[in-house]
Amino acid sequence: MNMDPGTGRSAAPLSRHRSVWEVRSESWIGLVDQLSQLAKLPLDDPSREDRLTTVQALTEALRPIEACWAFPGRRAFTDLCTFIDRGDLALAAVGARRIHRTLASLTYRHEGTAPKNDADLPSQIESEQEYRAQLRCPYFEVLVVDDMPADEEESLHRRVRSERRADDDFVYDVVVVPTFEDALVATMVNFNLQAVVIRYDFPYRSIHFAELTMRRFLEGADVDGELLPESERGPLLGRQIAHLRPELDLYLVTDVNVEDVAAKAGDTFNRIFFGEEDKLELGHSLMQGVAERYHTPFFEALRKYAKQPTGVFHALPLARGKSIMNSNWIGDLGEFYGMNLFMAETSATSGGLDSLLEPTSSLKLAQEYAARAFGSRRTFLVTNGTSTANKIVVQAIVRPDDIVLVDRNCHKSHHYGMVLAGAQVTYLEAYPLHEYSMYGAVPIRHIKETLLELRRAGTLNRVRMVLLTNCTFDGIVYNVERLMLECLAIKPEMPGDQA
Repeated sequence: MNMDPGTGRSAAPLSRHRSVWEVRSESWIGLVDQLSQLAKLPLDDPSREDRLTTVQALTEALRPIEACWAFPGRRAFTDLCTFIDRGDLALAAVGARRIHRTLASLTYRHEGTAPKNDADLPSQIESEQEYRAQLRCPYFEVLVVDDMPADEEESLHRRVRSERRADDDFVYDVVVVPTFEDALVATMVNFNLQAVVIRYDFPYRSIHFAELTMRRFLEGADVDGELLPESERGPLLGRQIAHLRPELDLYLVTDVNVEDVAAKAGDTFNRIFFGEEDKLELGHSLMQGVAERYHTPFFEALRKYAKQPTGVFHALPLARGKSIMNSNWIGDLGEFYGMNLFMAETSATSGGLDSLLEPTSSLKLAQEYAARAFGSRRTFLVTNGTSTANKIVVQAIVRPDDIVLVDRNCHKSHHYGMVLAGAQVTYLEAYPLHEYSMYGAVPIRHIKETLLELRRAGTLNRVRMVLLTNCTFDGIVYNVERLMLECLAIKPEMPGDQA
C-alpha cells in the first residue's frame, strides 16, 4: 500500500471511495500538496524519497482516470508527468496547482473564463463569470472511440475548439479513448458526456485499466467482443453504451458500406457516417442532438408567457405583482420572490398556458419528453408533489370496497388515498430493527400469509393492490422481482409496478 508520509493515509485506492470522482479529487489534492512540499525540500531531506514515491503512486492512480475526461487532456497530463520525472518539481507543482484549481473552478469549460497565465490562477470555487457562461452556453463532452496517435488527438482538440462560434448554443470538447473497454469505463464515470462517436478499427482490451479494475467496472455487463473482428466492435459497443446510458446520442463512423451497417445497427445509432466525409455535418449533428434533449417545452412556454402583455385584474392571482410591488407594506414580498414569479402567474380562467387536465401543447410535449427520460410509456405532471401523485395513483387503480394490503409505515398520503378511493385496508407490519430504532421492510412471508388468509376467506378476488414503502433512506430495499413473483403465484391477475 502506498502511504502519504505527510498524513499517513494511503494514496487513494479505488475501493475506499464511493465514486471515481472522489478518487480523482482526492488524488489531485494530494498531488498538489506533495509537489508543493517537495519543491521546498532540500535534496538531502530524509522524507524526500517517500514523498516522491507517493507522487508516483498518485500520478499512476490519476493516469487512467484522466483518460476519461477532456481536461486536462493527454498532452497536459503527460507534460506534468515529464516535469516530475526529470526533477522539475517547482514547475510540476505550479502545473498541478493550475490543473487542480481549473478543475475545481470549472473554468476549463469556457475559454473566456480560463486563466491566461500561471500567475492568474483561478479560484477553487466556481466564479460568477463561469456560472453565467455555463447558463448562457452549457458545456458538454463528446466521447470519441478511436485508436489515434497523440499528435492526431491534439489536432482534433484544436479543430473542435477552432470551430466554436460566439452564437453557438453549446460548447463542447472531445475525450478520445483508444479501446472498447476504455470507452465503457469513460461512459460510466464521465458525467459530462452527452454524445459518443464510434470510429472503426479499435482494439478491445483497455490500455489504461488493469484487468482486475476492469472486472469491477464491467461486472454484470454482457460484454464479449474480444473475438469479434475490429470492424464489428463498433455496433456492439454502441449497443453496450445504449444499455448503460440510454440518454447519450450515438454516432458511428465506418469504412464499410453504410447501407449494410444501417441494416444491422440503425436502431442503435442516431446517425451513421462513411469514412472521413461530412466532418462538419457530424459537428452539426452533435449540437442538434443535444439541443433536442435540452429543449424544455413547458418552461420555454412559461418564459414566453411571462413576457406577454395581458389584462390585469385587481386580484393577487392576476395582478402580475402590481398589488405587491406598489404596496406600502408588502413590497418586501416582491423583493424576496422576484418579478418573474408574479409575471408568470396564470389561472384556469385566464388561460395562456396548457391545461393539466387535458394538455394539448407545451404540457403534452413536456410529458412525452419526461416519459422518454424515465423510460415509461406515459408520464403525467401533477401539482402539489409526491403526496398528490400518490393519491392520484391509488384512486386510479382502486375502486370502492377493493382490498389493499398496505405497509403500516407508509406515507400518510397513501392513507388519504385509501379513504378517498373507499378501499378496505389490510395493514402489513414491518419488522423492527431495535438496534437502530427504526423499522425495516414487510417480510415476504407476512405478505404471502395475508394473501392466503384472504383466499381462504373467499375475498382474494377483491384484492386490488399491495402497497409497500421501500426504505431506501435507510439502505433497506425490497427484492421487487422476487416479491412480485411470490404475489403473482397466489393472485396472477394483480398488476405490478415499482416507483
